[in-house]
Amino acid sequence: MSSRTEWAARPGRESLSKRLGKIAKRIAARDGHACVYCGATAQSSGSPLHLDHLTPRNAGGEDVATNLVLACRSCNCRRHDLSLAAWAATARTYMLFTPRSIRAQARRRLPEIAQ
Repeated sequence: MSSRTEWAARPGRESLSKRLGKIAKRIAARDGHACVYCGATAQSSGSPLHLDHLTPRNAGGEDVATNLVLACRSCNCRRHDLSLAAWAATARTYMLFTPRSIRAQARRRLPEIAQ
């Protein structure tokens, strides 16, 4: 078992989406159920979408809606713990977003969702 697999399978692990519950679903709705970086959906990417911290947790980022956006597995893995500015500079060749546009997306009001 790889160290990443062992980490993900550790006892008592709860995903960010599970921990945030309805807030995670509202973030997904706010972001159009698509990766904010490349526009991929769960169907087009072939894997579930993830919540990505705009300010990484290791840099003091919190688990709050204004610091979280929806990202596909590919973008989330490529970005890893890069700052949003560094990620935008790295991804510039194949993605059309700016740190300002992503932060504006994260500040949008969360929509209400049906129970």
